[in-house]
Order: sequence, then C-alpha cells, then structure tokens
Amino acid sequence: MSAACSKGFSVKLDRFATIRLREGEALLKIGSDEALNYLFISHAHFDHLGKSDARRTLAVCSEETLLLSTLRGLEVKRAEQNPFILLDSGHILGSKALLVETDMGGILYTGDVNTSPVESIPRQRFPRVHTLIIESNYGRPSLVFPPRRQLIGEIVDYVSETVRKGRPMVLMGYPLGKSQHVQMVLDPVLQGVVETYVSPSIAEYNNVYRLFSVGIRGKKVFTPQSSELPDGSWALYYPNVSGRNAFMQLVKRKYGAVFISFSGRSLFNWYSEALGVDKAFPLSDHADFNGLMEIVRETSPERVFTVHGFPEEFSRELRRLGYDSKPIRPSMEASFRL
Repeated sequence: MSAACSKGFSVKLDRFATIRLREGEALLKIGSDEALNYLFISHAHFDHLGKSDARRTLAVCSEETLLLSTLRGLEVKRAEQNPFILLDSGHILGSKALLVETDMGGILYTGDVNTSPVESIPRQRFPRVHTLIIESNYGRPSLVFPPRRQLIGEIVDYVSETVRKGRPMVLMGYPLGKSQHVQMVLDPVLQGVVETYVSPSIAEYNNVYRLFSVGIRGKKVFTPQSSELPDGSWALYYPNVSGRNAFMQLVKRKYGAVFISFSGRSLFNWYSEALGVDKAFPLSDHADFNGLMEIVRETSPERVFTVHGFPEEFSRELRRLGYDSKPIRPSMEASFRL
C-alpha cells in the first residue's frame, strides 16, 4: 500500500460511488456526499462528470480528459500527484480505468471500457485484482456486436453505395467520441469524393483529438442558422438527434438526405424506428457482453461489482459462473466492505 493509502483516503469514482481506505480496510460507499480527497474522472462524457464534486476536491484524470472536461464547462483542478495507477480503457480520447493498490490486492474501476477500440484509442491489458468494479452497459448475454472488421466493412459498403447513388448523408453520433471515431473510419472513403461538413460541437472536439495527434481530417463547419448545403451528394457529421425534429425533416425534404446513426443501441430492434433514421449501425465505444466477460477473465477478481446499463443481469451471469458478484446503482444507499 502506498504512503497515501496507509494514512487513509477517499476517492469518488466518477459520479456514483466512493472508495474509502482506512487502516487496511476498504469500503465502497454508494450515494455518499461526504468530504473527499480525490475525484476520479474516467472520461469527459457528461454522465461521468460531477460538477459539485469537482469544485471541492482534486481531480484524477488524464490530460486529455482535463482539457475536454474544461471545454464542457467543468471547473476542475487536477492533482499533480496521486496514489493511483491510470490505465487506458479504450473508450474515447483520454479515457482511463483506475487501479487502487491495497494490502488485500488491487481494486480496479474500469469506467466505460472498450475491448475493441478504434485505431489510435488505446486499451491496456488490465492486471489481476482482488476487486473489479465494471460498467455493464451491454451486460446482457444477447448484446453482442458483430466483429469489428466485419462491421466496418458493412459501414464502408453502405456509405460508398449511398455516394454512388448521389444521395447526401447525415452521419449521426455522439459529438464527443463516437463522431470522431466514425470520421476516422470514413475519412479515407469520403475525402476528395464528396464535400464533408461537421457541426460546431463536433468540430471543437475534432480539434482536441488532432491536438493529441489523432488523425481526423479538416472539414467545413455547418450551422443551420448561417450555412447552406449544396445540391447533390455530401456528408454532414451531426449529433445523434431524432430524425423527426424540425431541422432534420427540413434536410430530408429539401435534399433527400439519408440519415445514418452509429450507436451500440441499434442492437435493439426498436432503435432505428424510434430515432427516425434510415440506417443504424451498432458501432460502439463500449465493450459488448463478450468484451465484459473478457475483462472479468483478464482480471480474475475475487469479487465483482457491476454498475450502469444492465448490472443485475451481468451480476447474475457472473454468479452463475461462480464469481462473487453484486450489482450497484447510483441511487443506492449502501456500503460494501471489499
């Protein structure tokens, strides 16, 4: 155990739980607002940023996450030194898992994690630990993505065929992370073939990716209030919004654009119709069920806590395989000794 650990300390895991170590004892406390020593920010998506915690404690995060979080309005002071190990989680630029070393063994919190990341977004192999706290966004056995190479081939074929037909496209994904990863896949296909545009929010995050040497090509910035799209074929990278909202319906009527969404949620049968898109691909920045199981086997934990997504279902599957596993949710008021 490090010197900081031996004196006792606490660290908030994103927004939902606090690990407290004191006199060799580890406690996982859910829903606690007590004073903290550190706030761990695994990555800069809004559902993992806690503004109230950030104002009153030191943040543990990557340099990339610090910059992206600042752009998203989080006022945070990053700890220059901390008693933790940060490991690349493969989710988005700068995403990290947190390893806390204790006398009883390691405690690993994965944050959002991806075992099949896109190029330039690293994922380190995790060590064996005593306790694993793992996100379970796709923790149902039925939630399995197609092989990454096969899926990208299908995406490239569909987009290329749409270009061949002379149809414009709106390529929709979450502005931070997903949209950059889709561009990394499609830039070689579209650049020099059709004019490409991005929304202002996506362009802002593109600049940060390029700052850290992730190759995303430059594009024209499009705003509905001040820009016109040309007739003929083009591609617009846009946030994942409903195809039925007023702007999207205008684009559909005026240009005959094809709406293509990129989300792991497209595994669900209802997704495309509910979002109002023409095509959806399950390109995800999260591990699917098989990927989550890969992490459990990799870390070989004595105890597993599951969080987010389908924690009950994933814990049930792990118990069926002989693991000591419990689900936890942010709304719970409970403590677990690790």
